[in-house]
Amino acid sequence: MVNIFSFGRKKEPRLFEILLESNFLSKENLDEIKQRIENGEPSIEDILLDYISPEVLLQTRVDEFERKFMAINLMKNEKQFNSEDVRALKIHDAIKYRIVVLQKKGHGLAVAMVNPHDDFGAHIVERETGCMIMAKYLCLANDLEHFIQKMYGAAKTMETKQQVREEESLPGVDFDEPDTAIMEIEAEGMIGVRQIVDALIQKAIDKGASDVHIEPTRVSMGVRYRVDGILHNDPEIDRILDMERRDKHLHNAIVNIIKNRSGASGKDMRLDEKEKPQDGRIYIPQLDLDLRVSIIPSLHGESVVVRLHNREVGEFSLDKLGFEADDFKKFSRLIKLPYGMLLVSGPTGSGKTTTLYSVMQIINDPSKKTLTIEDPIEYSIAGAIQAQTNPAKGFTFDKGLRAFLRHDPDIIMVGEIRDPATASMAVESALTGHIVLTTIHANDAVSTIPRLKDLDVDPRLITSTVIASMAQRLVRKNCPYCTENTRYSTRLYQVMNRFGIDYNAESMMKGKGCDLCKHTGYSGRIGIFELMEMTFEMKELILKDATTDEMLVLAKKQGMKSLLNDSLRKVAGGITTEEEVWRVTLGEMGL
Repeated sequence: MVNIFSFGRKKEPRLFEILLESNFLSKENLDEIKQRIENGEPSIEDILLDYISPEVLLQTRVDEFERKFMAINLMKNEKQFNSEDVRALKIHDAIKYRIVVLQKKGHGLAVAMVNPHDDFGAHIVERETGCMIMAKYLCLANDLEHFIQKMYGAAKTMETKQQVREEESLPGVDFDEPDTAIMEIEAEGMIGVRQIVDALIQKAIDKGASDVHIEPTRVSMGVRYRVDGILHNDPEIDRILDMERRDKHLHNAIVNIIKNRSGASGKDMRLDEKEKPQDGRIYIPQLDLDLRVSIIPSLHGESVVVRLHNREVGEFSLDKLGFEADDFKKFSRLIKLPYGMLLVSGPTGSGKTTTLYSVMQIINDPSKKTLTIEDPIEYSIAGAIQAQTNPAKGFTFDKGLRAFLRHDPDIIMVGEIRDPATASMAVESALTGHIVLTTIHANDAVSTIPRLKDLDVDPRLITSTVIASMAQRLVRKNCPYCTENTRYSTRLYQVMNRFGIDYNAESMMKGKGCDLCKHTGYSGRIGIFELMEMTFEMKELILKDATTDEMLVLAKKQGMKSLLNDSLRKVAGGITTEEEVWRVTLGEMGL
């Protein structure tokens, strides 16, 4: 773990500058403190409390954070706090991230933190409690520890502290404390390539990014993060990169560090190979986080994308994906049929995998044998046998499916149908009495049928096996904390009228941007869906070799809402914005 208070650097830490300027410490005191740190005393706070009072230290830390946070003495105010509210956060997370819940009101939290700038710790608290942090207070580490003992019990606190220490001693990349690499770089006034790589990944975790893009340019490099489907630069990372000349040497060094770490996780990436694509993986056991690394050669050097995968699937829930009530009812009925094939289509990053895993959460149970074949395995499914393709060893989707049929499965999930052999085996699996869940690349629900025909699947087999085809996209949601009334364009209202959607033009909503949503106006994403059921009439039409337009007319007549229709309903409901509708669905209607 990086010691951000270490000395021998160009500039003393800000905390000590304030103590010296305020005459709470003398230069002689500071020399003694330095010596004690060099002698290995681990707690800076304990050392300082030998020279100043807790009240002075706490107030100085408020000044250190430029008075952005109010201070709190937890033990002096402990009677104000409800123990049930405090224990909304698990003791493990309270100790590990040095944060406690003070108050829980509705979906809002007030918390006390040793480091209020620890966005990752705050993210963990919000994820585990399902609430949003509305207020942060600054506290001392010793005070926090005593408060935890009081609220959770001394024995439980000691046991959990030992568990946390053991976790932190695990080998691997250390990203436990989110901003340590950034703080080390800033404190030292220098750049270390390993610290930069740590900072890049830590920032991605803090931002809730799905991907980090490290991109070469003609003479330099850039870093962008994909958050809620949109790529963004990060000023803090740009500032770190600019502290040293941002050139080809820095870019190449960062790529080599990433290659080395990928190799350490069991998937070799060659440092000397710069003209072929390479794939790797970095696993962070403390967070159960997979970093999937892809490197491709480009005109100006190697381009790197690191995708973040939390392998825990427990948060997936079908009823939270964004289905309208009637589509949810229909889809819930279809996935419980005893056999057949469900196709989910959409471009990369449209949430197809999340939908399939959410379905698995419902239909997978101990009475059924569930097998999956994926590339790669993105999340862990309790009770399922999951296999990853390995083309180099001849283990492809179609060969995996063929082997699956000898394992007496009830449910089969196929990561993607991308070739005739896989399509043929998926259809055969559904035809022989299994539920087959799979994805396919097609623009809309109806287009999956001609796509299967292009993959040499007989139309008679399509009508015998496919139970439904669903297309989906993701749109960004309005931030719940800064949403306000807005008025959209006449064009939007005209399209809504065309679809017969009820709306109130005076009560449309849009996020204006705030600190909690990083001034984007958006927070999170939600699905829009287009669900086509394989009815008797649709089967007849397919067997007559009908055109896509003819099938689309019938599907809409039978109640299928288009992606555009579904997204407009979400605008009317205040969930998303007009801009998101046009960004995601504009092309399909030629509007």
